[in-house]
Amino acid sequence: METTGKIEEAVMPFKIQQLAEIIMEKKKVGFTDALHYLYSSDFYPELLSEDTKWWYASGDALYDIIEEEKATQQSLLEKRKTTLFFIFCIEGYKNFSGQAAETVLTIFTTEKVFDFLNDNFDVLHTQDKAYIMEAIDDFLKSRRK
Repeated sequence: METTGKIEEAVMPFKIQQLAEIIMEKKKVGFTDALHYLYSSDFYPELLSEDTKWWYASGDALYDIIEEEKATQQSLLEKRKTTLFFIFCIEGYKNFSGQAAETVLTIFTTEKVFDFLNDNFDVLHTQDKAYIMEAIDDFLKSRRK
C-alpha cells in the first residue's frame, strides 16, 4: 500500500501537467486558468483516489471525464435558471391575470406556454416583469384565435 502511495506521488505531478496542457490547448486558456479548471472539478479528488487509479488513464481520457462533469454541471445550472424563470412567470402571471396559481399552471401546460418561455428564454429573461407578462398574454391570445 505504501508503494502505491509513492507511485501516486511520483506520477501525479506529471499527470496534472499533462491535463493542464490539454485543458490549455482545448479551452484556449492560460496555465493558471487550466489548473483552476482542474482543481475546482469534482473529478480532481477522484484522480487522487487509490480506488479509481485514474492516474493510469491517458490525459485525453481524463480530460473527457472532466468535460463530461462540467457539461453535466452546466446543464443542471441551465435547468435551474429556466425552472426559476418558469416559476417567476407563473407567479407573475397569477398576479397579472388575477387567477389562481393552479389555474395558471394548467393554462401554461395546456397552451404550451412553457415551450414559448423556453424557446424565448434568452430574450425574455432579460426583460422587466411587465414586458414578460404582456408577452405571455399576447402568446395566449394568439393561441386562442
